[in-house]
Amino acid sequence: MNTFRSNNMEGPCNYQPCRNGHQFPMRKADTCLDFLCEYYGKTLNVFTYHRCYAVNAYCYKCRHHGHFARMCNFHVKSCENPKPKKKSKSNIQRDSDRMRTFIEKKQMSQFPFQGLEDKELSTITCSIQDESAKQHLNKLKASHRISLNEIAVLKYENSKMDTVMKENVMLRNSLDELNLERLQHVRLIQTTERELAEQTCRTENFEIEIVRLKEENLSLTNTRYRLTMDLKSKEMQDYHVIKKLKDEIQRLNIQNFNDIREHQDLLHELSIAENQIESLRTNYSHNPHQRQQRGGYRRR
Repeated sequence: MNTFRSNNMEGPCNYQPCRNGHQFPMRKADTCLDFLCEYYGKTLNVFTYHRCYAVNAYCYKCRHHGHFARMCNFHVKSCENPKPKKKSKSNIQRDSDRMRTFIEKKQMSQFPFQGLEDKELSTITCSIQDESAKQHLNKLKASHRISLNEIAVLKYENSKMDTVMKENVMLRNSLDELNLERLQHVRLIQTTERELAEQTCRTENFEIEIVRLKEENLSLTNTRYRLTMDLKSKEMQDYHVIKKLKDEIQRLNIQNFNDIREHQDLLHELSIAENQIESLRTNYSHNPHQRQQRGGYRRR
């Protein structure tokens, strides 16, 4: 909210803080409300039943009713100062003197004799002659050195604790990773156990099948042996039959050979007989008189 105030405000208004113990200035009555109106722009001593004057005001900046132009936010200039003002040497010296005086007063306020009069202070400071204050100061310095040493030790222990905490964090992270790996290995072991159970079941089935196949193989072996023996006995029988047939064939061949020889002999005898007959015919053809005498007829 812009708190710009003009010198042309109506009515007597006091902007200074009250010095008589009141919280805000009093004007028309003992009980009133003192506040800065966001429409009027003044610190008003307004009764609870009073109405703000800015309700019927007209703003020439934004052309709206309800507030004065000095309280308008239509074209508000930025309060930021891009180029801060550089202090002069005298101002810097003045600020340093003020700060030094403030620090001295702050340090003096921490002593137990701060706020005492000169006489009371003199009664206290007279004990410096017996060097009790120096002894007390030396004790304080010694205790301060001891405190510094303890602080250094505590800092060292704190650094060690920080290192231990970092290592603890790293160990926790590694422990989490190991837990994850352990869970993965547990899952892998469970999967392997399930597969092993399945393989065991399959192995049992295979063993049962192998036993069955062995029994079948034994039965087939026995059957083959029996068939082999039957085949051998049959072969022996066939061999004897074949031997008998061969002997019979050989006998028949010999008999056939003998028949062929007899047949050849007969053919030879027949050829001899034919030759004789042919010779007789030739002889008869050369002697026709003998043929007519015998009563034959002439062959044409």
